Amino acid sequence: MPPDTIGYKRILKRPFGRLILEKDISKHKILSMLEGAKKIITVGDATTERLISFGIKPDIAVIDGLERRSRRERSINYHAKEMLCTNHAGTISKEAVRVLQLALETPPPVIVKVKGEEDMLALPMFTLAPKESAVLYGQPLEGIVVVKITQEKQNQAKDLMNKISGDAK
Repeated sequence: MPPDTIGYKRILKRPFGRLILEKDISKHKILSMLEGAKKIITVGDATTERLISFGIKPDIAVIDGLERRSRRERSINYHAKEMLCTNHAGTISKEAVRVLQLALETPPPVIVKVKGEEDMLALPMFTLAPKESAVLYGQPLEGIVVVKITQEKQNQAKDLMNKISGDAK
């Protein structure tokens, strides 16, 4: 593992927010859960594509061009300012965290294209996103998780990242 990364396997295996099962995902359901959100942030190609198909444009989309570790056949039709970073599978790189912070400071829409894997990048987004934002990510073979950002969620994510950081030493 590169020295500037935090490594951990499947940290988000259990949903960090509310899981919408695949069979229950609809435009109406998603919109009702996003009501009042300061920012809408998606992490993952399939989640981003699903929202865009509903006409919901994320303020920030974090993608890697892969779905379940296989190259996606179609690209996401999302016109936004592009930012790039590298993040190895199962890690959270310092570079990726810096780019996510910059994306949050940039007028939307922004797309962060990750060389490597974006799966773990939902975790720093929970700590960085403004309160009352919504971060959505895919729960493989189950559905979409919607995380409403509160102080409590930020604290949980920070504690988890500190624990991971301690384990990586």
